[in-house]
Amino acid sequence: MKAPPLFHRYRNRPSDLYHDQIIKLEQEGNTVKEIYNSIRELGYRGTYSAVRTIIERVRKERKYGLSKEQKIHISRKKLSSWLWKLEEELNRDAKDSLEQCFERYPSLKSLYCTIQAYRNAIQNKDLASFLQWLKEQLSSKKNPFYYYALRLRSDFQAVKNSFLSTFSNGLLEGQINRLKTIKRITYGRAGLKTLEKRVLYRL
Repeated sequence: MKAPPLFHRYRNRPSDLYHDQIIKLEQEGNTVKEIYNSIRELGYRGTYSAVRTIIERVRKERKYGLSKEQKIHISRKKLSSWLWKLEEELNRDAKDSLEQCFERYPSLKSLYCTIQAYRNAIQNKDLASFLQWLKEQLSSKKNPFYYYALRLRSDFQAVKNSFLSTFSNGLLEGQINRLKTIKRITYGRAGLKTLEKRVLYRL
């Protein structure tokens, strides 16, 4: 196996072989029952509800003027990833899909700009831009990052130091986290000597 298994695997359905015939018969004005009986004569052995589902989808697309070209199937995980990536990190297809999402959902564009402003301020260590972003988010509870900005403001001095100083306690926090993880793994299984060796020799 060269890739992790898919969580959602597509399974062939009996109605897939008769999809074109179902659409054609529906366009001719046949009812669901008539279409079902017609494809049964052609060898269809699936359920009645599967045929009805296809026809309902076709009628819905026709009613609301939807077409296959207009449909965009994007998972929430992928969309979230695109929103948080910088523009130069996205490929051409991702940019095009994102633009189509913005056209259909204008509020998404505002959210994207907010995230990008935050990311640029953090990456460039631009304190002035960050303060402007913080002020805008705290201006109203309806803003998407209001409560996050509120939390940042409560520990403002530490956040400010991260912009002004090159020093960080990240290394210390990493070692503490590593020590706690080892303690949890060996709890009830090893004594102090074994714990000491695992910490010192990275076993």
